[in-house]
Amino acid sequence: MDISVILCTYNRGELLANALESLHRQKVNGISYELLIVDNNSTDHTRELVQRFVDKDPHFRYIFEKKQGLSHARNAGIAAAEAELLLFTDDDIEFSETWIQDNYEASLRFPEADYFGGKVLPIWEQPQPDWLKHSTNPLAIQNHPGDCPLKFSPEYPHCLVGASLAIRRRAFERAGVFSVETQRVKGGIGSTEDFDWEMKVWAYGGYGMYVPEPVCWTKIPAERMQKSYHRRWHRGNGKFQAISCNSEYEGARRFHGVPLFVYRQTAESAIRALTTRLSRRPDAFWHEMRFWFFVGFIREKWKSQRTPEQVSAPFHQAKAMKSANSQG
Repeated sequence: MDISVILCTYNRGELLANALESLHRQKVNGISYELLIVDNNSTDHTRELVQRFVDKDPHFRYIFEKKQGLSHARNAGIAAAEAELLLFTDDDIEFSETWIQDNYEASLRFPEADYFGGKVLPIWEQPQPDWLKHSTNPLAIQNHPGDCPLKFSPEYPHCLVGASLAIRRRAFERAGVFSVETQRVKGGIGSTEDFDWEMKVWAYGGYGMYVPEPVCWTKIPAERMQKSYHRRWHRGNGKFQAISCNSEYEGARRFHGVPLFVYRQTAESAIRALTTRLSRRPDAFWHEMRFWFFVGFIREKWKSQRTPEQVSAPFHQAKAMKSANSQG
């Protein structure tokens, strides 16, 4: 098996149908592949929908994961996958006809890269408002300028998003699988499971590559173009950054568990949000989002000071998970 595609889904059958049809139409040049659809305990018609594709296309496999959460679903897919190259995506994505082939060829071009990702372009449900051009992180769009490969590492610390993320199995054996502490669960937003895992790769000296050739599209519905959604996403992202203990937001001097410089940056963001809004600058909302990020971060740190620290279970290595799955 050359490549295993892992698509995780939860209660989004209407969107999922387009994604599955897009995968069904893939054109490959002789490579072997499988399409693992991981149902994360859906209560809609997801199982029946996937089964229709399983019946007509032998590349499809249905996997059920009862434990709620994106990382639980992804890790179940890792355990079941047969290939050494695993390609992750989401249920609201549509793919170019050569998306799988382009990812496989990228793996041959960059054999030393532990992971890589391609373009994720938006399909706008309605015209993009001006303020949104400064706050696209919550939309998981991925389109770096220049159409050139880029190396992502501590020297260029950017996240490749899970909508189009290819990972070599060897990287899971060194970095572990996806964190369940910072995963998206049901309708939660702002989670950091992708970036947390990529930082673990950097910690052992690995790196990722952005490659422009694999192209897919993500739908941007109207509700994701509302400021209320973006405020909520940034608060959630601050919360998960606090849980993950990202070194960028850690410091020795603290008050109630929060580094002192974070309080300063929170105040600066609030002031800049107010002054730029009064002057009608287009980046005003970006400064407001920085403020809500820090609010989420501080609230989570304060909460952790009030509740007993929970010791998380160690990550299961992908190889061990696969062995246990085959025995069960």
